[in-house]
Amino acid sequence: MKKIIIVLSMLISSVAIAQKPNIVNASLSLKSAQKSSGDDVKVFLAEAKDYIDLAFSNESTSNAPKMWMYRYQVYLEIAQKHPEIDNKAIVKATESIIKCLQKGKKDKIIIKRWRTKEDVLSDLNVCAGILFNEAGKSYENKNYSYAIELYNKIFDLMPYDEEDLLKRRNITKETIYLNCFYSSKQMEDSKIMKQYLQKLIDLNYNDPLIFSEMTKILLSENDTLNAINYMNQGRDFFEDDQGLINEEINLYINLNRTDELISKLTSALENDPENETILNIRGTIYYNLGEYEKSKIDYQNILKFNPNSFDANFVLGSIEVNFANILLDKSNNTSNDKLYTKWRADADKLFIKALPLLEKAFSIDAKNKENINLLKQIYYKIGNYKKSDEMKKLISEL
Repeated sequence: MKKIIIVLSMLISSVAIAQKPNIVNASLSLKSAQKSSGDDVKVFLAEAKDYIDLAFSNESTSNAPKMWMYRYQVYLEIAQKHPEIDNKAIVKATESIIKCLQKGKKDKIIIKRWRTKEDVLSDLNVCAGILFNEAGKSYENKNYSYAIELYNKIFDLMPYDEEDLLKRRNITKETIYLNCFYSSKQMEDSKIMKQYLQKLIDLNYNDPLIFSEMTKILLSENDTLNAINYMNQGRDFFEDDQGLINEEINLYINLNRTDELISKLTSALENDPENETILNIRGTIYYNLGEYEKSKIDYQNILKFNPNSFDANFVLGSIEVNFANILLDKSNNTSNDKLYTKWRADADKLFIKALPLLEKAFSIDAKNKENINLLKQIYYKIGNYKKSDEMKKLISEL
Protein backbone atom coordinates (compact mmCIF):
# COMPACT_ATOMS: atom_id res chain seq x y z
CA MET A 1 0.00 0.00 0.00
CA LYS A 2 2.82 2.40 0.92
CA LYS A 3 4.49 1.63 -2.40
CA ILE A 4 1.29 2.59 -4.29
CA ILE A 5 1.08 5.90 -2.40
CA ILE A 6 4.72 6.67 -3.11
CA VAL A 7 4.29 5.87 -6.82
CA LEU A 8 1.17 8.08 -7.08
CA SER A 9 2.97 10.90 -5.27
CA MET A 10 5.88 10.66 -7.68
CA LEU A 11 3.52 10.70 -10.66
CA ILE A 12 1.72 13.81 -9.40
CA SER A 13 5.05 15.55 -8.76
CA SER A 14 6.32 14.66 -12.22
CA VAL A 15 3.16 16.07 -13.82
CA ALA A 16 3.52 19.30 -11.85
CA ILE A 17 7.20 19.57 -12.78
CA ALA A 18 6.33 18.85 -16.40
CA GLN A 19 3.91 21.74 -16.45
CA LYS A 20 6.39 24.35 -15.18
CA PRO A 21 8.41 24.29 -18.44
CA ASN A 22 5.24 25.45 -20.20
CA ILE A 23 5.55 28.77 -18.34
CA VAL A 24 9.26 28.96 -19.17
CA ASN A 25 8.62 28.09 -22.82
CA ALA A 26 5.87 30.71 -22.99
CA SER A 27 8.29 33.34 -21.68
CA LEU A 28 10.99 32.28 -24.17
CA SER A 29 8.56 32.39 -27.11
CA LEU A 30 7.33 35.80 -25.96
CA LYS A 31 10.89 37.16 -25.85
CA SER A 32 11.55 35.73 -29.31
CA ALA A 33 8.41 37.46 -30.63
CA GLN A 34 9.51 40.76 -29.12
CA LYS A 35 12.94 40.49 -30.78
CA SER A 36 11.60 39.30 -34.16
CA SER A 37 9.98 41.04 -37.10
CA GLY A 38 7.63 40.20 -39.95
CA ASP A 39 5.83 36.86 -39.99
CA ASP A 40 8.10 35.44 -37.28
CA VAL A 41 6.37 37.62 -34.67
CA LYS A 42 3.06 35.90 -35.31
CA VAL A 43 4.64 32.44 -35.23
CA PHE A 44 6.35 33.04 -31.87
CA LEU A 45 3.26 34.65 -30.35
CA ALA A 46 1.14 31.67 -31.41
CA GLU A 47 3.70 29.38 -29.73
CA ALA A 48 3.68 31.50 -26.58
CA LYS A 49 -0.12 31.34 -26.52
CA ASP A 50 -0.11 27.53 -26.81
CA TYR A 51 2.38 27.16 -23.95
CA ILE A 52 0.66 29.60 -21.61
CA ASP A 53 -2.72 28.02 -22.34
CA LEU A 54 -1.33 24.65 -21.27
CA ALA A 55 -0.02 26.18 -18.05
CA PHE A 56 -3.32 27.97 -17.46
CA SER A 57 -5.42 24.85 -17.94
CA ASN A 58 -3.30 22.62 -15.68
CA GLU A 59 -4.25 22.53 -12.01
CA SER A 60 -0.64 22.57 -10.82
CA THR A 61 0.17 25.91 -12.52
CA SER A 62 -3.25 27.45 -13.12
CA ASN A 63 -2.86 29.86 -10.22
CA ALA A 64 0.89 30.35 -10.21
CA PRO A 65 1.89 34.04 -10.02
CA LYS A 66 4.42 33.59 -12.83
CA MET A 67 1.74 32.04 -15.02
CA TRP A 68 -0.50 35.11 -14.56
CA MET A 69 2.41 37.43 -15.26
CA TYR A 70 3.35 35.80 -18.54
CA ARG A 71 -0.25 35.16 -19.52
CA TYR A 72 -1.11 38.85 -19.43
CA GLN A 73 2.08 39.76 -21.29
CA VAL A 74 1.50 37.15 -23.98
CA TYR A 75 -2.10 38.12 -24.58
CA LEU A 76 -1.38 41.85 -24.39
CA GLU A 77 1.30 41.40 -27.05
CA ILE A 78 -1.19 39.44 -29.18
CA ALA A 79 -3.86 42.13 -28.73
CA GLN A 80 -1.40 44.80 -29.84
CA LYS A 81 0.28 43.03 -32.74
CA HIS A 82 -1.76 40.05 -33.96
CA PRO A 83 -5.28 40.08 -32.49
CA GLU A 84 -6.35 37.61 -35.17
CA ILE A 85 -4.55 34.88 -33.18
CA ASP A 86 -7.21 35.22 -30.46
CA ASN A 87 -10.15 37.62 -30.74
CA LYS A 88 -10.51 37.61 -26.96
CA ALA A 89 -6.84 38.39 -26.34
CA ILE A 90 -7.42 41.75 -24.66
CA VAL A 91 -10.07 40.27 -22.36
CA LYS A 92 -7.67 37.52 -21.28
CA ALA A 93 -4.84 40.01 -20.80
CA THR A 94 -7.10 42.15 -18.63
CA GLU A 95 -8.20 39.23 -16.45
CA SER A 96 -4.59 38.15 -16.00
CA ILE A 97 -3.13 41.56 -15.19
CA ILE A 98 -5.70 42.01 -12.43
CA LYS A 99 -4.49 38.75 -10.88
CA CYS A 100 -0.95 40.17 -10.95
CA LEU A 101 -1.99 43.27 -9.02
CA GLN A 102 -3.90 41.41 -6.33
CA LYS A 103 -2.04 41.18 -3.05
CA GLY A 104 -0.93 38.04 -1.27
CA LYS A 105 -1.00 37.05 2.40
CA LYS A 106 1.60 39.67 3.39
CA ASP A 107 -0.33 42.43 1.59
CA LYS A 108 2.27 42.57 -1.16
CA ILE A 109 1.98 42.17 -4.91
CA ILE A 110 3.27 38.63 -5.48
CA ILE A 111 4.91 39.13 -8.89
CA LYS A 112 6.95 42.16 -7.78
CA ARG A 113 10.10 40.03 -7.52
CA TRP A 114 9.93 39.38 -11.31
CA ARG A 115 8.35 42.56 -12.67
CA THR A 116 8.10 46.03 -11.17
CA LYS A 117 4.77 47.40 -10.10
CA GLU A 118 5.37 50.46 -12.30
CA ASP A 119 5.71 48.25 -15.38
CA VAL A 120 2.51 46.39 -14.54
CA LEU A 121 0.59 49.66 -14.01
CA SER A 122 1.90 50.93 -17.33
CA ASP A 123 0.66 47.75 -19.01
CA LEU A 124 -2.67 48.15 -17.22
CA ASN A 125 -3.00 51.55 -18.88
CA VAL A 126 -2.29 49.94 -22.25
CA CYS A 127 -4.93 47.26 -21.58
CA ALA A 128 -7.55 49.88 -20.79
CA GLY A 129 -6.72 51.83 -23.94
CA ILE A 130 -7.07 48.74 -26.13
CA LEU A 131 -10.33 47.76 -24.44
CA PHE A 132 -11.69 51.25 -25.03
CA ASN A 133 -10.65 51.29 -28.70
CA GLU A 134 -11.88 47.76 -29.34
CA ALA A 135 -15.23 48.65 -27.77
CA GLY A 136 -15.44 51.58 -30.15
CA LYS A 137 -14.71 49.32 -33.12
CA SER A 138 -17.35 46.85 -31.95
CA TYR A 139 -19.85 49.70 -31.81
CA GLU A 140 -18.95 50.74 -35.36
CA ASN A 141 -19.36 47.11 -36.48
CA LYS A 142 -22.81 47.09 -34.81
CA ASN A 143 -21.74 44.48 -32.26
CA TYR A 144 -23.25 46.56 -29.47
CA SER A 145 -23.48 43.89 -26.77
CA TYR A 146 -19.76 43.08 -27.12
CA ALA A 147 -18.96 46.80 -27.00
CA ILE A 148 -20.74 47.00 -23.64
CA GLU A 149 -18.86 43.91 -22.41
CA LEU A 150 -15.50 45.48 -23.31
CA TYR A 151 -16.37 48.84 -21.77
CA ASN A 152 -17.35 47.13 -18.53
CA LYS A 153 -14.05 45.25 -18.41
CA ILE A 154 -12.35 48.62 -17.92
CA PHE A 155 -14.19 48.99 -14.62
CA ASP A 156 -12.29 45.92 -13.37
CA LEU A 157 -9.02 47.77 -14.00
CA MET A 158 -9.96 51.10 -12.43
CA PRO A 159 -9.42 50.13 -8.74
CA TYR A 160 -5.77 49.38 -9.55
CA ASP A 161 -5.13 52.64 -11.44
CA GLU A 162 -3.33 54.33 -8.54
CA GLU A 163 -1.80 57.12 -10.65
CA ASP A 164 -4.99 58.09 -12.54
CA LEU A 165 -3.40 57.14 -15.86
CA LEU A 166 -6.81 56.25 -17.31
CA LYS A 167 -8.32 59.61 -16.42
CA ARG A 168 -5.52 61.33 -18.32
CA ARG A 169 -6.67 59.46 -21.41
CA ASN A 170 -10.28 60.52 -20.75
CA ILE A 171 -11.19 56.94 -19.85
CA THR A 172 -13.54 57.70 -16.97
CA LYS A 173 -16.68 56.22 -15.49
CA GLU A 174 -18.67 58.96 -17.21
CA THR A 175 -17.30 58.28 -20.70
CA ILE A 176 -17.79 54.53 -20.28
CA TYR A 177 -21.35 54.86 -19.01
CA LEU A 178 -22.19 57.27 -21.81
CA ASN A 179 -20.78 54.93 -24.47
CA CYS A 180 -22.63 51.99 -22.92
CA PHE A 181 -25.81 54.03 -23.06
CA TYR A 182 -25.31 54.73 -26.78
CA SER A 183 -24.66 51.03 -27.41
CA SER A 184 -27.80 50.00 -25.53
CA LYS A 185 -29.74 52.66 -27.43
CA GLN A 186 -28.71 51.05 -30.70
CA MET A 187 -29.89 47.73 -29.26
CA GLU A 188 -33.20 49.44 -28.37
CA ASP A 189 -32.91 47.93 -24.91
CA SER A 190 -34.69 50.47 -22.73
CA LYS A 191 -33.94 48.57 -19.52
CA ILE A 192 -30.16 48.79 -20.05
CA MET A 193 -30.47 52.36 -21.35
CA LYS A 194 -32.15 53.44 -18.13
CA GLN A 195 -29.48 51.72 -16.03
CA TYR A 196 -26.65 53.66 -17.65
CA LEU A 197 -28.55 56.95 -17.71
CA GLN A 198 -29.24 56.57 -13.99
CA LYS A 199 -25.54 55.92 -13.34
CA LEU A 200 -24.71 59.15 -15.18
CA ILE A 201 -27.36 61.05 -13.24
CA ASP A 202 -25.99 59.68 -9.96
CA LEU A 203 -22.53 60.93 -10.99
CA ASN A 204 -23.98 64.41 -11.72
CA TYR A 205 -22.83 64.11 -15.34
CA ASN A 206 -22.86 67.59 -16.84
CA ASP A 207 -25.07 67.07 -19.89
CA PRO A 208 -28.83 67.74 -20.18
CA LEU A 209 -29.00 64.89 -22.69
CA ILE A 210 -29.24 62.31 -19.90
CA PHE A 211 -32.48 63.80 -18.54
CA SER A 212 -33.89 64.30 -22.01
CA GLU A 213 -33.22 60.68 -22.97
CA MET A 214 -34.55 59.31 -19.67
CA THR A 215 -37.76 61.31 -20.10
CA LYS A 216 -38.27 59.96 -23.63
CA ILE A 217 -37.82 56.36 -22.50
CA LEU A 218 -40.26 56.75 -19.60
CA LEU A 219 -42.84 58.36 -21.88
CA SER A 220 -42.51 55.46 -24.33
CA GLU A 221 -43.28 53.17 -21.39
CA ASN A 222 -46.29 55.31 -20.42
CA ASP A 223 -44.61 56.15 -17.11
CA THR A 224 -45.77 59.75 -17.19
CA LEU A 225 -45.19 60.55 -13.53
CA ASN A 226 -41.53 59.52 -13.58
CA ALA A 227 -41.04 61.22 -16.96
CA ILE A 228 -42.16 64.53 -15.45
CA ASN A 229 -40.02 63.92 -12.35
CA TYR A 230 -36.87 63.40 -14.42
CA MET A 231 -37.69 66.40 -16.60
CA ASN A 232 -38.06 68.51 -13.46
CA GLN A 233 -34.69 67.22 -12.21
CA GLY A 234 -33.08 68.14 -15.51
CA ARG A 235 -34.60 71.61 -15.47
CA ASP A 236 -33.33 72.12 -11.90
CA PHE A 237 -29.78 71.25 -12.96
CA PHE A 238 -29.85 72.94 -16.38
CA GLU A 239 -32.42 75.70 -15.94
CA ASP A 240 -31.16 77.76 -18.91
CA ASP A 241 -30.73 74.91 -21.39
CA GLN A 242 -32.97 75.77 -24.35
CA GLY A 243 -33.18 72.16 -25.50
CA LEU A 244 -34.62 71.01 -22.17
CA ILE A 245 -36.90 74.05 -22.04
CA ASN A 246 -38.37 73.13 -25.43
CA GLU A 247 -38.72 69.47 -24.44
CA GLU A 248 -40.46 70.40 -21.21
CA ILE A 249 -42.92 72.53 -23.16
CA ASN A 250 -43.52 69.72 -25.68
CA LEU A 251 -43.90 67.21 -22.85
CA TYR A 252 -46.69 69.17 -21.19
CA ILE A 253 -48.34 69.98 -24.53
CA ASN A 254 -48.33 66.31 -25.59
CA LEU A 255 -49.80 65.34 -22.22
CA ASN A 256 -52.44 68.07 -22.58
CA ARG A 257 -51.13 69.59 -19.37
CA THR A 258 -50.11 73.03 -20.61
CA ASP A 259 -52.41 74.70 -18.08
CA GLU A 260 -50.48 72.96 -15.31
CA LEU A 261 -47.15 74.17 -16.69
CA ILE A 262 -48.41 77.72 -17.20
CA SER A 263 -49.75 77.75 -13.64
CA LYS A 264 -46.38 76.57 -12.33
CA LEU A 265 -44.55 79.25 -14.31
CA THR A 266 -46.98 81.97 -13.27
CA SER A 267 -46.49 81.11 -9.61
CA ALA A 268 -42.73 81.28 -10.08
CA LEU A 269 -43.04 84.71 -11.73
CA GLU A 270 -44.96 86.06 -8.76
CA ASN A 271 -41.81 85.57 -6.68
CA ASP A 272 -39.42 86.59 -9.45
CA PRO A 273 -41.23 88.82 -12.01
CA GLU A 274 -38.05 89.66 -13.94
CA ASN A 275 -36.91 86.08 -14.44
CA GLU A 276 -36.10 86.11 -18.14
CA THR A 277 -35.92 82.33 -18.48
CA ILE A 278 -39.40 81.78 -17.02
CA LEU A 279 -40.91 84.62 -19.08
CA ASN A 280 -39.26 83.14 -22.16
CA ILE A 281 -40.70 79.68 -21.43
CA ARG A 282 -44.22 80.96 -20.81
CA GLY A 283 -44.02 83.24 -23.83
CA THR A 284 -42.94 80.30 -25.97
CA ILE A 285 -45.84 78.18 -24.69
CA TYR A 286 -48.35 80.91 -25.48
CA TYR A 287 -46.76 81.29 -28.92
CA ASN A 288 -47.00 77.55 -29.65
CA LEU A 289 -50.62 77.55 -28.50
CA GLY A 290 -51.40 80.45 -30.87
CA GLU A 291 -52.12 82.82 -27.97
CA TYR A 292 -49.98 85.55 -29.53
CA GLU A 293 -51.20 88.50 -27.47
CA LYS A 294 -50.26 86.74 -24.21
CA SER A 295 -46.94 85.75 -25.75
CA LYS A 296 -46.29 89.38 -26.72
CA ILE A 297 -46.87 90.55 -23.15
CA ASP A 298 -44.22 88.17 -21.77
CA TYR A 299 -41.63 89.16 -24.38
CA GLN A 300 -42.40 92.85 -24.00
CA ASN A 301 -41.78 92.45 -20.27
CA ILE A 302 -38.40 90.92 -21.04
CA LEU A 303 -37.45 93.94 -23.18
CA LYS A 304 -38.24 96.28 -20.28
CA PHE A 305 -35.23 95.00 -18.33
CA ASN A 306 -33.21 93.41 -21.13
CA PRO A 307 -33.58 95.29 -24.44
CA ASN A 308 -30.73 93.18 -25.84
CA SER A 309 -32.63 89.90 -25.62
CA PHE A 310 -32.42 88.23 -29.01
CA ASP A 311 -35.36 85.92 -28.28
CA ALA A 312 -37.68 88.74 -27.21
CA ASN A 313 -36.89 90.94 -30.23
CA PHE A 314 -37.08 88.04 -32.64
CA VAL A 315 -40.34 86.53 -31.33
CA LEU A 316 -42.09 89.91 -31.13
CA GLY A 317 -40.99 90.69 -34.67
CA SER A 318 -42.08 87.24 -35.84
CA ILE A 319 -45.55 87.69 -34.35
CA GLU A 320 -46.04 90.96 -36.25
CA VAL A 321 -44.86 89.30 -39.47
CA ASN A 322 -47.30 86.41 -38.90
CA PHE A 323 -50.18 88.83 -38.41
CA ALA A 324 -49.12 90.75 -41.55
CA ASN A 325 -48.98 87.55 -43.64
CA ILE A 326 -52.47 86.57 -42.42
CA LEU A 327 -53.79 89.92 -43.64
CA LEU A 328 -52.02 89.49 -46.99
CA ASP A 329 -53.62 86.06 -47.43
CA LYS A 330 -57.03 87.52 -46.64
CA SER A 331 -56.50 90.34 -49.12
CA ASN A 332 -55.51 87.90 -51.85
CA ASN A 333 -58.68 85.89 -51.29
CA THR A 334 -61.19 88.72 -51.38
CA SER A 335 -62.95 90.35 -54.33
CA ASN A 336 -63.84 93.38 -52.22
CA ASP A 337 -61.52 96.19 -53.37
CA LYS A 338 -62.09 98.23 -50.23
CA LEU A 339 -61.15 95.34 -47.94
CA TYR A 340 -58.23 94.44 -50.19
CA THR A 341 -56.80 97.95 -49.90
CA LYS A 342 -57.37 98.08 -46.14
CA TRP A 343 -55.81 94.73 -45.38
CA ARG A 344 -52.77 95.46 -47.56
CA ALA A 345 -52.23 98.77 -45.80
CA ASP A 346 -52.62 97.17 -42.37
CA ALA A 347 -50.13 94.45 -43.35
CA ASP A 348 -47.58 97.08 -44.39
CA LYS A 349 -47.96 98.78 -41.00
CA LEU A 350 -47.25 95.50 -39.25
CA PHE A 351 -44.19 94.85 -41.40
CA ILE A 352 -42.87 98.30 -40.53
CA LYS A 353 -43.64 97.63 -36.85
CA ALA A 354 -41.72 94.34 -37.00
CA LEU A 355 -38.70 95.78 -38.80
CA PRO A 356 -36.92 97.55 -35.91
CA LEU A 357 -37.43 94.50 -33.68
CA LEU A 358 -35.89 92.15 -36.22
CA GLU A 359 -33.10 94.62 -37.01
CA LYS A 360 -32.30 94.78 -33.30
CA ALA A 361 -32.24 90.99 -33.19
CA PHE A 362 -29.88 91.05 -36.19
CA SER A 363 -27.53 93.42 -34.34
CA ILE A 364 -27.42 90.91 -31.47
CA ASP A 365 -27.00 87.78 -33.62
CA ALA A 366 -26.10 88.40 -37.26
CA LYS A 367 -26.02 84.68 -38.10
CA ASN A 368 -29.53 83.57 -37.19
CA LYS A 369 -30.98 82.39 -40.51
CA GLU A 370 -34.64 82.58 -39.42
CA ASN A 371 -34.24 86.22 -38.46
CA ILE A 372 -32.32 87.08 -41.64
CA ASN A 373 -34.98 85.38 -43.75
CA LEU A 374 -37.73 87.46 -42.13
CA LEU A 375 -35.73 90.64 -42.74
CA LYS A 376 -35.29 89.65 -46.39
CA GLN A 377 -39.07 89.24 -46.76
CA ILE A 378 -39.90 92.54 -45.06
CA TYR A 379 -37.35 94.55 -47.06
CA TYR A 380 -38.79 93.07 -50.24
CA LYS A 381 -42.41 93.75 -49.25
CA ILE A 382 -41.73 97.39 -48.34
CA GLY A 383 -39.76 97.92 -51.55
CA ASN A 384 -36.22 98.04 -50.15
CA TYR A 385 -34.86 95.58 -52.71
CA LYS A 386 -31.20 96.46 -52.09
CA LYS A 387 -31.43 95.41 -48.42
CA SER A 388 -33.48 92.38 -49.38
CA ASP A 389 -30.72 91.26 -51.76
CA GLU A 390 -28.12 91.81 -49.02
CA MET A 391 -30.04 89.47 -46.72
CA LYS A 392 -30.44 86.93 -49.49
CA LYS A 393 -26.70 86.99 -50.14
CA LEU A 394 -25.96 86.65 -46.42
CA ILE A 395 -28.20 83.57 -46.14
CA SER A 396 -26.37 81.87 -49.02
CA GLU A 397 -22.99 82.69 -47.40
CA LEU A 398 -24.10 81.21 -44.09
